[in-house]
Amino acid sequence: MSALSSVGTVGGLLGSAFGSILATGSWSGVTFYAPDTDDQIGRRVTQLLFPGSDVWRYQDFGQAPQIMRVRGLIIGDDYVIRATRMRTALLTAGPATLVHPWWGTLCARLMEPATISFSDRAIGVARFEATFVREPDASTSGGLFSSIADTLQNVLTQADSLVDQATLMAQGILSPLSVAGALASSVSSVISAAYGVWNGLLGSAPVAVQTAAASALASLDAGVAEPTTNADTTWANAVVTVLSAVPAAITNAVSGETTTAVAASTAVVGDASDTVDASYATTLLLSAATSIGSAMTTLAASSVTPGTVLALGVVTRALTVSQALAAQTDETYASQPDALTSRDTMLAALDDLTSDIEVMEALAAVPVMALAQAVVDARAAVTADISDQLGRLPALVSVQVSAPVNAWLIAYAVAGDTPSEVAATWDDLVSRNALAHPALAGPGAVQALEPSS
Repeated sequence: MSALSSVGTVGGLLGSAFGSILATGSWSGVTFYAPDTDDQIGRRVTQLLFPGSDVWRYQDFGQAPQIMRVRGLIIGDDYVIRATRMRTALLTAGPATLVHPWWGTLCARLMEPATISFSDRAIGVARFEATFVREPDASTSGGLFSSIADTLQNVLTQADSLVDQATLMAQGILSPLSVAGALASSVSSVISAAYGVWNGLLGSAPVAVQTAAASALASLDAGVAEPTTNADTTWANAVVTVLSAVPAAITNAVSGETTTAVAASTAVVGDASDTVDASYATTLLLSAATSIGSAMTTLAASSVTPGTVLALGVVTRALTVSQALAAQTDETYASQPDALTSRDTMLAALDDLTSDIEVMEALAAVPVMALAQAVVDARAAVTADISDQLGRLPALVSVQVSAPVNAWLIAYAVAGDTPSEVAATWDDLVSRNALAHPALAGPGAVQALEPSS
């Protein structure tokens, strides 16, 4: 899947004092300023009249289409380029993402032809007017597979929200017009610490993972130059980009087809053409998130701006966990305990992130409510998604053996009533119990998949 919430820079008017009072929106990723918007909300009501009668009736046909008229401004030195991008976006068929200044992120489509206007009396400004109609909410009566898609999409949505809130926090932290030396030093230290974590973890990763993350790791190592002026979010967005690049690259490399990992995790195996297993990627990302949390705590203890370091550490950890959420949606589970273990691991990572937010809140004057709520929402989404899958997964049975026996005997004992499942049961039994030899299962409890029949 693609990287979540690609962070774009907003130039032009945002760098001025006037830009701070204008609401910002976007259509298909093209940002604009929206001083005026109008919405039409209501019901589709038809009045029924009857000949020779002064009594009339009304029939309600449901919600009326939600029409939104936006009058926007595209301002900056690059206003012609961005107006061209807006023109291309408006010509694109189908629904797209509209970030409404007041209603938030919506799925909408262009209702009627829009207008883009220029004037020689307003160089640097392009005006446009567009009418959008909000896409109706998806039906909840799509049956079993609709429910599966809904819970999966909800996890991805909450992961995206986590990225958005982390980005907004970074923009708030790195917003001073005059960048103090201590702030620039803290940013550099956080980026260096994040590089140290990833460089250590990727050194023992499979070649496919190393290849996927090589370019992003190099960008992280290069860091972000201290700006001479900090009038907009360019610096903050650049910092977020390098901090999220490695996790996003790993998630992008995940293949939808997962296999069981049998090689030691410390061995560098495979080649660059191999796919990246979703389970391995999720584990790697969560391990990195834990290491990042520890590294930032250590760094803050010796920093002159501990609050800033911890806040940027929370941003880095949130960006990493968000990509782990996305990677986890590609995992396939062989049994109910496997799914529950994966769920509990992710919930523990989200709880650790919440703990970091609480510690950081006491030291940094940064609003944290939105990010904390995004973590809560992500937690609920993961729980719902895994719970939705549990009923379709087989359970595990525990077979007690008093002495080493051949794994085939256990496989036949468990799945013998369905001969076609014996081989699959044997395969899972050998890998699940990490048997040194298939003829030496036990003594003790040997776990095996319960036959689907």
